[in-house]
Amino acid sequence: MNRMTYPLYLVSLGMASLCVAAWAQAPVQPAPVTSAPPPPATKVEAFKPAAGTVVTFGYNDLGSVSGISVDARELRDTKGNLVRGVAVEVTQSQYRDERAFIDTDELPELLKGIDALLGVKANPTTYKNFEVRYTTKGELQLTAFNSGDRIRYAVQAGRITKAQAFVDEDGLRKLRTMFETASQQLGAAPGRD
Repeated sequence: MNRMTYPLYLVSLGMASLCVAAWAQAPVQPAPVTSAPPPPATKVEAFKPAAGTVVTFGYNDLGSVSGISVDARELRDTKGNLVRGVAVEVTQSQYRDERAFIDTDELPELLKGIDALLGVKANPTTYKNFEVRYTTKGELQLTAFNSGDRIRYAVQAGRITKAQAFVDEDGLRKLRTMFETASQQLGAAPGRD
């Protein structure tokens, strides 16, 4: 080793030693904590047949509008357990879609909630912007809001992660028709007064 490279060698060796010492003293990062999923909010979500049970799953696709699809469904097992309800899938993008489940007994109130949102024709507040919301037990959230002078609607699904799609008044009326059809098919009374 010549006189010129020896000091560079010592500096490099010293730097390497410092890096190793710093790395060895760095605190150990704890493993990320994952939270448990929330308990089922609806009977449809909670339906869990015993292992070894035969399950029958029936459903009718009721339609879709603006990335929001609705189906009426029935699940039953050979032990006599039966649940009925609606599944709403909201597709926000090709990478994000979420579901919300609605029990049959919630459908009349959901229809009334949609009617209330459709009844919003102007800003009901003294503020420049507003939102009026209706939410089901299974985290389907319907929102009327202003976009300038127009009333628009958002539909959001998901309990942990959310997906959202937007519709106009005609789209919300189509969704209402799908929910009313589900109510009739599943045996719940329609929500009209």
